[in-house]
Amino acid sequence: MKEKICIIAVVIAYAVLCWYGWGSSSSMNTTADGKTILTFWHTYGDDEEVILREVIAKWEAMSENASFTVRPVRIPFEGHKPKIRTALTVGQGPDMARVDWSFVCELARKNSVADLGTLGFDSIRNQYLEAPLNACCVDGKYYGLPDQSNCVALFYNRTIFKELGMLPQDSVYKYGELIANKPFPRTWTEFATFAKEFKAKSNGRDSFAIMNTLWWNLAIFNTYGAKIVDGNNCVIDSPATIEALEMLASLYKEGLEAGGWKPGAITPEQGFVNGKYAMILMGPWNLKRFKEDLKLDFGIALIPGGHTAADTSSNVGGTDVVIFNDKPEERQKASYRFLTYFTNAENQANWCLKLNQLPINNGAYDLVKFEDQHQIAFMAQMKKTKPNPVVKDFGLLEDIVNPEIETILQGSKSASAGVASIKTRVQALINEN
Repeated sequence: MKEKICIIAVVIAYAVLCWYGWGSSSSMNTTADGKTILTFWHTYGDDEEVILREVIAKWEAMSENASFTVRPVRIPFEGHKPKIRTALTVGQGPDMARVDWSFVCELARKNSVADLGTLGFDSIRNQYLEAPLNACCVDGKYYGLPDQSNCVALFYNRTIFKELGMLPQDSVYKYGELIANKPFPRTWTEFATFAKEFKAKSNGRDSFAIMNTLWWNLAIFNTYGAKIVDGNNCVIDSPATIEALEMLASLYKEGLEAGGWKPGAITPEQGFVNGKYAMILMGPWNLKRFKEDLKLDFGIALIPGGHTAADTSSNVGGTDVVIFNDKPEERQKASYRFLTYFTNAENQANWCLKLNQLPINNGAYDLVKFEDQHQIAFMAQMKKTKPNPVVKDFGLLEDIVNPEIETILQGSKSASAGVASIKTRVQALINEN
């Protein structure tokens, strides 16, 4: 009984905090001069918020938005999911919010966010990169749109390869398109041959190391066209997934992958920094640290394809923006106008150039002209990404998949047996949701 009373007290206290701290109550929905306040909860950093406020000012200056003002409220990214869940429970949520890509499905299945199709999104959805946008597509409808996205690509330590006499010509990219991909193998079969040559010359160094979580492994699965979930069906037991897992297990068995995923092992990131691992999969969030802070000499190549160079692919990370459907229709429509303006090609290009981030708007690719070849390489890889599995709880999906894949990599279970076990449990999870 005492526990129940405590829980009720916490919820009431949180409602009061929302009421006074975030201005979501009906008495605080307008400014002194009569403008309707649209509250936008976000998790951007300081530099990002500066540009966000610039975009807000431009949007508010447009005649059709004269009666609205956008109030940005920063919340911590860590813990944003329970914070939003609680706020919605007590009826004190914002008009719109920036959320992790994996959260959209849960919000949609709980009928908490607006179907953007009812606001006109179908006419502009082709403006957005397909893979990031797919995270917002739940049961055939779009409940959000991407505002920021990333992927992983193949990082290689140029210093190590130079010492071994194996330094290839760097890839050449131009405005998000690959012009020449000479340095690294174009398929995983060629990659294995290349890694064997490295092993013979390496003097104890490891050629390659991976992380074993589903999100990281999706980058490799996608190169084989493998899927985990298709609609409401788990399809991880496909020949494509088995082939991808057998390839990874073979790399580890032959000593061509270092086992950076094993408990207690040096992580791929740390091993790359200290020169233990010559190649890793990594995202653009480490470009500045590797280049400017650590002064590493590294290059970036597209991830090898499953069978041909054209099969190169990667995973998708990042965030999306959503509109909550418990607000009046005119506020939902205004929120939609703001978010589509915020993510249009011109604003995306300005955002990406100032913050060194990757565009999610197709039109922005024609406007973003990075000087850094590393950034341009990621633009090329980003265009080859494939959608992530859309499930209500991606964390639970990883809890099921990750341990099974570890047994496959270790060789204690065959790929076919491992995915069969995964399928049974994941299908049960999907059916529950």
